[in-house]
Amino acid sequence: MAKRNPNLRNAAAKGFTLLELLLGMSLLLVVTGAVFEQINQMQKKSGSEAIKVDLSQEGREFVDQTVRDLHMSGYPSVSMYTSADTTSQMVAAGLARVSPTEILFEGDVNNDGSVYSVDIQYVANDPNNPNCPCVKRSVVPKAQGSPLNQGTSPTPLEINHVFPPGTGPGQSGEDLFAFYDQNGGVVPIGASTDISTTAGISTMASIKTVKINLSLLNTQIDPTNHAVDRSSISAIARVNR
Repeated sequence: MAKRNPNLRNAAAKGFTLLELLLGMSLLLVVTGAVFEQINQMQKKSGSEAIKVDLSQEGREFVDQTVRDLHMSGYPSVSMYTSADTTSQMVAAGLARVSPTEILFEGDVNNDGSVYSVDIQYVANDPNNPNCPCVKRSVVPKAQGSPLNQGTSPTPLEINHVFPPGTGPGQSGEDLFAFYDQNGGVVPIGASTDISTTAGISTMASIKTVKINLSLLNTQIDPTNHAVDRSSISAIARVNR
């Protein structure tokens, strides 16, 4: 019978060398680090997507509310009364002032028989709100007087982190509001138009639909492309007259 080499038996009894242990630990650290990095990226991506979904839902609710409001613009109208005009608190004047970033109108937006003055406008900066640029929706009961002088609510509804609307550099590429006539043609409103002039009244009367274009910025940077995601929501509302 052949005898075993005593040197081999002694080498096996010694176990791993320090170098082998260091190499094994280094390999384990590399693999573990890679696994945890992937888990971390997945968690960041999941958190970013959750915020994006919440932001999109909030924006959609705001746009849907604006559409519902505009459907009630101009109701109840002056034609429903034998002796009244648009200064009466019982009469909704409909669209009172419009611009690419604002709509001021009157209507029974709460479906309770009362007329309200609704002002929806883009606000670039607000010292009381660090989350601006934002869009604010103010609703106040109509008081006797001009539709252009109804005031605003001290606690307006806000949608924050709005990407600046417009077609210039650093803007979303679309105005917040666009206005169309009964044939789908664009109604030119310039920088702003209101019912204080005969021409303004005629322009308001020609507006039949309003397109809302809202773009929101995610508050977190996407970990995959290291860019800020943007959610865009659009809707078209028919103006009630």
